[in-house]
Amino acid sequence: MKNVLLYSLLLFLSFYAKAQSLRWLDIERKNIYRIDFKKTVVEKSSNANDWKEIGKAELNNIKEEDILVSHEIKCLNTDDKNLVYLLMECTNQVYQFNYQTLLLERIDKTYFGGFNCRSTKFIRKNTIYSVGGYGLYRSNNLFVYYLANRNEWDAINFSNDAPKSIFKGLSGYVKKTDSFFTGLNDFVSPSENAGKSYTDYGFYEYKFKNNKWNKLGEIKQTLLRKIKKTDFQYFHWNGKYFVFRLIEKGINSLFIIDPTLNEVYQWIDENRLFHIEIPSELEKEYVHEDSLLSYKFFDTGNRNEIQKIAISIEETKNQAVYIGKLYESENNNFLLIFISIGIGLLIISFIIYYKFIKDKSSKQHVLFSSFVFNSLEIKMIEALINNHENGGIRTLQINELLGISNKSVDNQRKIRHQFIKSLDLKLKKTYKTQFAIEKYSSTADKRIFIYQLNEVILNKLRKEIENSNYEFQHQGEVC
Repeated sequence: MKNVLLYSLLLFLSFYAKAQSLRWLDIERKNIYRIDFKKTVVEKSSNANDWKEIGKAELNNIKEEDILVSHEIKCLNTDDKNLVYLLMECTNQVYQFNYQTLLLERIDKTYFGGFNCRSTKFIRKNTIYSVGGYGLYRSNNLFVYYLANRNEWDAINFSNDAPKSIFKGLSGYVKKTDSFFTGLNDFVSPSENAGKSYTDYGFYEYKFKNNKWNKLGEIKQTLLRKIKKTDFQYFHWNGKYFVFRLIEKGINSLFIIDPTLNEVYQWIDENRLFHIEIPSELEKEYVHEDSLLSYKFFDTGNRNEIQKIAISIEETKNQAVYIGKLYESENNNFLLIFISIGIGLLIISFIIYYKFIKDKSSKQHVLFSSFVFNSLEIKMIEALINNHENGGIRTLQINELLGISNKSVDNQRKIRHQFIKSLDLKLKKTYKTQFAIEKYSSTADKRIFIYQLNEVILNKLRKEIENSNYEFQHQGEVC
């Protein structure tokens, strides 16, 4: 709580202190820039020590009293290489700087809010986002975005509950999956827990697609749970890995965390490559793509010597030791697994029933299954059975059964032919026989055709009818 009060006091005092310059780190350019308001010149430095003037600054809509002393400026690069957004901590102020014209202008119309100190800022689809932070004596979980057409900020209304706080933890936007990871966050509020801060060890993912948060699990990694955070400690994020240093017994350890694969690696700086102290300023240690850049300082008496250190994160991870998972999935996931197994067993039961039990039953009484024969076909089969002893059924009877007596002779012939052909094929396949419906000319008139069931399939159908106690529904209709 003492650290929180000190932080609040510094924020309060800064309201009354006017800045002499605006200063920011451009990670893409790997340079630090500053604008001196008295001289109105732009300078740059690669090591925060040696400065070079690059031109005269042009200021538009700039008020020196709005720029607070000692407040970090977050630089967000855009698709235009000459244009960057500069966001001031704790204020939601948005500035725009053009490296080509050296024009600095304030573009927002924000009334000072003071709730987003140490928030996570990034650009997604040309829109600026600011997530979480601290202000007005408490941490928060606000997910706000800048409306360029209105020059002001608005907040996302989630479809479900967000983490209670997003502050001083592992947080970063993943462009590939269009999602936001966060975890190991601190929560503090004067109205809760006697004003004492505590850490939420949950690890969460927010999906922009469905506007929902999902708790992936609980961080149980001992080394991560033992971290004693400082007010200005940075957990760097390069879009794939979280990277940060810890010092234990005078030895530097570099942690590389892959939240997508849920892996944590530790690399020990045995050769003392890094500076013995972890810098409290982002410009002295930051990540850019696959590189971790850090500055090592030497006191030579006359002046401080600076050595720039740059290492590959991917190569360092390959040399590091895997120490375990970032988070453990929660037990409530077992309930989902149990439900999934139950649904799977239910589906398997239905498959077994339909495949082996119902199909078997259908095969025993296939004539009465709507899955094999339709009602008209069953009506035709009944007529063939009932009229077998009378020598079969004639074309006129079939026309009446099919309801095509009023059609032309040619249409009657086509419909009758297709119907009998289809039924004949079904009977052959279903009862596994070479012959089903037989056709022959009448002895009295060769122009008249008679249709009759083959003796083999007739016996099979009669046996099926006998075993099922089936009663004919259409006995007298076509006889």
